[in-house]
Amino acid sequence: MLIKKISVASFDVYPNSTLKPAAVQRIMQQLAREDCDAMGCTYNAMRDINMVFVITKLGMKFFAPIFAYDELTVKTYNNVINGVSWIREFEFYRDGEEVLHATTQWVIVRYDTRRIVRPREFPFPIPEHNLECNTVEIPRSLDAKELPVCDERIVRLSDLDENDHLNNCVYSDITLDILPYDRANDYVSDVRIIFHHEAKLGDALAVGMAEKDGRFVVSAHNTTKDSLCFEADCRFGKI
Repeated sequence: MLIKKISVASFDVYPNSTLKPAAVQRIMQQLAREDCDAMGCTYNAMRDINMVFVITKLGMKFFAPIFAYDELTVKTYNNVINGVSWIREFEFYRDGEEVLHATTQWVIVRYDTRRIVRPREFPFPIPEHNLECNTVEIPRSLDAKELPVCDERIVRLSDLDENDHLNNCVYSDITLDILPYDRANDYVSDVRIIFHHEAKLGDALAVGMAEKDGRFVVSAHNTTKDSLCFEADCRFGKI
């Protein structure tokens, strides 16, 4: 388990000073890395045995808007291993009150083949904490397939990470970029993303969007690989 204090930077927010989901993901990615590092499970150590973590699901719930220069305390821990999925939780506190909770699901894959590695084959000791928390439920599907296409996104070098694919933090930017977000009055209150198939450098994503039951749903079809890249949904609140 890792507990760390952070400050929301000016480049982490929208024009109305509310925190971007992509900025939250970058914080989460780094803190998860630091938590694993402390247990000897460094990225380089995993690459040495041809293994990496990749994210499969993300759920993020803001209980209140978070603003530039807010001081937050973040707690992260691997909570449960369920089948091949490692479920990592993130709790964000401001003045002692939880203002954001995120649930992430990960699998370990062989770096060269992307084939899933079962937890019993993983040589590093990452404990399960089994804590009660505000887990964000993520269904098997977000009903976001075959939506009207309204944008195309090409994967560029700046989108890539050490796993040589579209970094998970970019997915929420792709999602929010096509939504009718009121950048004066809205804040993002909920985001869920299901990561289906990775996207690589130069891949073209056809991004579709629709409004359903008070939420916006988004999907991205990788037209280069003819595969579904991701589904997402999002809700807004008023500041």
